Amino acid sequence: MKRLKIVMIGAGSGFTVCVASTLNHEALKDCSLVLVDIDKKRLDKAKQCVLQIVREKKLGVKVQATTSVEKALEGCDYVIASCEMNRNAFWLRDIEIPEQHGCHQYMGENGGPGGQIHAMRNIGMFMPIIDAMQRICPDAWMLNFTNPESILLTYFLKHTRIKSAGFCHQVHGVMGVIAEMFGFPPGELQCVSVGINHLNWLFDLRRRSTGKSYMKEFAQRIAKSKFWTENHPEQLLPCQKFSLEVFKTFGMYPIGYDDHIIEYLSFFYEQHEWADNGFKVLFKDHYLKKQLAQDGNMLEYAMQMQTLLGKQAAGKPPYPRNHFHPYYREAPCEVICALETNELLYLDACVGFNHGAADNLPDDAIVDRPVVVIGGDIRSVHVGQLPPGPAEVCRRQIAIHDMVARAVVEGDASLAVQSLCLDPYVRSITQARAIWDDYYQEYRKYLPTFR
Repeated sequence: MKRLKIVMIGAGSGFTVCVASTLNHEALKDCSLVLVDIDKKRLDKAKQCVLQIVREKKLGVKVQATTSVEKALEGCDYVIASCEMNRNAFWLRDIEIPEQHGCHQYMGENGGPGGQIHAMRNIGMFMPIIDAMQRICPDAWMLNFTNPESILLTYFLKHTRIKSAGFCHQVHGVMGVIAEMFGFPPGELQCVSVGINHLNWLFDLRRRSTGKSYMKEFAQRIAKSKFWTENHPEQLLPCQKFSLEVFKTFGMYPIGYDDHIIEYLSFFYEQHEWADNGFKVLFKDHYLKKQLAQDGNMLEYAMQMQTLLGKQAAGKPPYPRNHFHPYYREAPCEVICALETNELLYLDACVGFNHGAADNLPDDAIVDRPVVVIGGDIRSVHVGQLPPGPAEVCRRQIAIHDMVARAVVEGDASLAVQSLCLDPYVRSITQARAIWDDYYQEYRKYLPTFR
């Protein structure tokens, strides 16, 4: 087997450690890993971290580093992307700008006006990367971890010629944590779901050891469990109270935790109800402003976490008990091995074309669905038909995602305003225009197609 060449774009992110830690697959043991980052200081730290992991695991991986994307892509087989521009500072402004016009988002990373402008910036960031891939390594796969996954994959799959797939630990991670909350080992509960990234709808839940459906028991347990009926952010537990309310109302459980699912659901609690329901501290104040002071230290943090394998540390959430349990590993290296060896691999969630996974969503819609990797491709697994409420939530977002991607590709500001008008968090055309005008003034440097 030839020596594979894998390029990691955004090597300065903490995610690099996750990738390097899973390179011990047989098909990857002698691969070449090229780290890319525009920040030379972060790049050097990333290389040191990866070399340390390679030595500790006694891997035959050849590690290189460069600030040049085009140089890295020569002879490349796979690109793994986890890159952002000024992430926390921009994220804070993505939330603050709509607030000035009366549009309040709790998180604003993947949905809402914040999710839309986040996607526009990141599509603009990826355009030269994709152009280089199409010229230099047109047969390479783009395995993406950058958010907003659904909108970026809409751009990759509908507006470029590259092969691509989107990966997120949300479904896998949430189900592992739920299993642990119920006293099972992670992976004991297998889920069947489909939706948009960060809002999957649960069709079935089965115990691995018996194969029997666990949905009835699941519904009974979460109706009484403190992990769902109470929010305890001070204990670093994920909020799930609103998720339970959505389940009771729509009859389907939304996978993704409250902070993510509410990005798409404007019927979240009224702002004056946030504190009473456990959302006492705004996300932007509790997390983003704190993280701004720590930007640039993600690699150090990730390496420190590597030393906590199987240990409970102060300030660490009670679940997962061991964040580095094999069940919680990220999937890109497994996918690469499956594509190279043609050994069957099943994933409970991967972002890409619907292609029959959800019966009543468009075939070319970009959804988060179960897949099998076989025959040199990542193929959708049929799930079923979504009920009217969950289906409509997905359809509205799919339309918005298509419009946002087109707006950037075509440089069409009218489409940008239209996509904001369709967003459930935006109340009026006046509000949509004002938000777009301020976003454009704030980020025009990163939105070059609109000029």
